[in-house]
Amino acid sequence: MKTLIFILSLSLLFGANNSLFAQNSISDIKFEKETHDFGRIKEDGGTVNYKFKFKNIGKSPVVITRVQSSCGCTTPEWTRSPIVPGEEGFVSAEFDPNERPGAFNKHVLVYTNVLAEPIKLVIKGDVINKEKSIADIYRYKIGDLRTKANYITFARMYNSEKKSMSVEIINDSEKSIDVGFVADRIPNHLSVEVKPSTLKPKQKGEIIITFDASKKNDWGNTTDRLRLTVNNEQPVGNNLSVSASILEDFSALSKSELANAPTMVFDHQEFDFGKIKHGDVITHEFKFKNTGKRDLFIRKTQSSCGCTAVETQKVIKPGETSVIKATFNSRGKKGRQNKSITIITNIPGKDEKGVDKYKVILRIKGEVIVE
Repeated sequence: MKTLIFILSLSLLFGANNSLFAQNSISDIKFEKETHDFGRIKEDGGTVNYKFKFKNIGKSPVVITRVQSSCGCTTPEWTRSPIVPGEEGFVSAEFDPNERPGAFNKHVLVYTNVLAEPIKLVIKGDVINKEKSIADIYRYKIGDLRTKANYITFARMYNSEKKSMSVEIINDSEKSIDVGFVADRIPNHLSVEVKPSTLKPKQKGEIIITFDASKKNDWGNTTDRLRLTVNNEQPVGNNLSVSASILEDFSALSKSELANAPTMVFDHQEFDFGKIKHGDVITHEFKFKNTGKRDLFIRKTQSSCGCTAVETQKVIKPGETSVIKATFNSRGKKGRQNKSITIITNIPGKDEKGVDKYKVILRIKGEVIVE
């Protein structure tokens, strides 16, 4: 009999808990709608706003504790005071379409004191591209001339290659202008052409740059700066940067030459100087050996910052040992330091990870203590 009473008590207890849970799972907030479509809006038409209205259909006051938007372009506002049963409140969502062309679908999460999970409100629409001005398209201004870019990047080039690229320009004035370059600032490996060299008012043209890597006595990352002229004058911002990453062309090497290629075997490629005082200068030698059968050429060394100076000999014979001498000056530095030294060589092929062998990376790290 006692067992039967105990079972009935448990049943009543669980039934009461389930009923309570069911009541709490019923929403006390009823929104007029939870999704709003703005349709097609203009990018330059200013911000749009929609107010999601709701009513407290429960038996206790509702407090919106937090509203979270899916991105910074959606700015929510809401009723801050408690909403008593039968009263209405709102959550307002604002969207700025500027520089956000195309379709959008953003949401706002509404957290309250009566629901365990937030209510998700959605705003969506399609932003129509604004009509771009000359200044929008040709962003860089050089006197009365505008260009689409103030740099040209040739990226990876073999030392035997010759490539041409162009930059669009426009005369943003009401009079004709002559466009040219400062002749003594044009290096031997670059040739430039302006077509047409005289631009009528609002006329478009182009600057054509030809890069002959066989004439550039450099390796790895290189940058040249040309100076534009407008009507034989040099306006502010008249620099045009030309960059490239020059690699050695190993395609002409025979199988025998590849088999007997030079190598660069280090005993270590990373040096940790530990902790040093601000102003200390650290010098370290990275030892290596050419275990190949041909001369190893150090084409170029590049450090990650001017505080790391590098010294080495340029030609290492087969079987010869040499060093890369690196000097780190901690002046002006503090905290953890991680500097790299890139060495460009004449080693062809790739390693087991598929990385080019011609480029070797050394690292210097440690901590600079400022007292």
